[in-house]
Amino acid sequence: MDIRNRKSKTESGFTLIEIMVSTVITMMIIGSIYAAFRSSLDVYQRDETRIIMLQRCRVTLDRIAQDIGNIFFISDDEELELMTEDLSDSETAMDEDMISFVAIVDPRLEDYYTALEENSEILLDEDEENPLPSDLSRIVYYVGPSPEDDTVISLMRIETSNLDIEEFEEMLEELLSPSPSEEVQEGLQSSILVDHVAGLNVRYFDGDDWLDEWDAEEQEGIPSGVEVTLSVTDAETQDKTLTQAVVVYLPMSEPASEEEGLQMGGMGAQR
Repeated sequence: MDIRNRKSKTESGFTLIEIMVSTVITMMIIGSIYAAFRSSLDVYQRDETRIIMLQRCRVTLDRIAQDIGNIFFISDDEELELMTEDLSDSETAMDEDMISFVAIVDPRLEDYYTALEENSEILLDEDEENPLPSDLSRIVYYVGPSPEDDTVISLMRIETSNLDIEEFEEMLEELLSPSPSEEVQEGLQSSILVDHVAGLNVRYFDGDDWLDEWDAEEQEGIPSGVEVTLSVTDAETQDKTLTQAVVVYLPMSEPASEEEGLQMGGMGAQR
């Protein structure tokens, strides 16, 4: 009786072939699951990289659009001149345009009040220049090597309250040179807006056509609109490029007529 039971239990086990077949099937299932997981992970990483690049572009373009939208201009005032350059890299043909203009900015009164608290007599001396910060600054956007890593191309922003156009042009030319002086670097402190730039193209609308460069002598006033196209690359692999653009309308390019001014005044009175 015991021998039969042992024989029955032995016969109910898996054979070597069955184990091998089941192992192969299991490995195939695991391989399919891993392949599907890996594919999903690659798609997620590509989408995440694209989202990060898109955010970098949009944040930068929003800042540029805000500055351009606050442009301040008065005809025949050289200090408020709009300066542009249509540039490109000779080797890569990458757009590296430059734009400079005067805009209305936050005067940063908190710094002024802090300085006033530290020196309460700052406004009592009539011979001293009024230290109240100006709400006008010249802003420059340009593409160049990052101050932190000269192998990385970055979009730089300069903001200075010095509106002397001749002095500014000399300082800017030296800043863009291979070895600018410390005095110029301090006077025109540049900040990095975004790294790994693949191109910056700026165009100007004169009411009829889009121009690659705005000539202040030939054109009257400032353009009706400015288009800024920014391209960035993947910070890790440098093999993917994303391009975004923004168009900013400049209402100051078209002075209001007398009739429009009266209409605006009437609307203000109704409010």
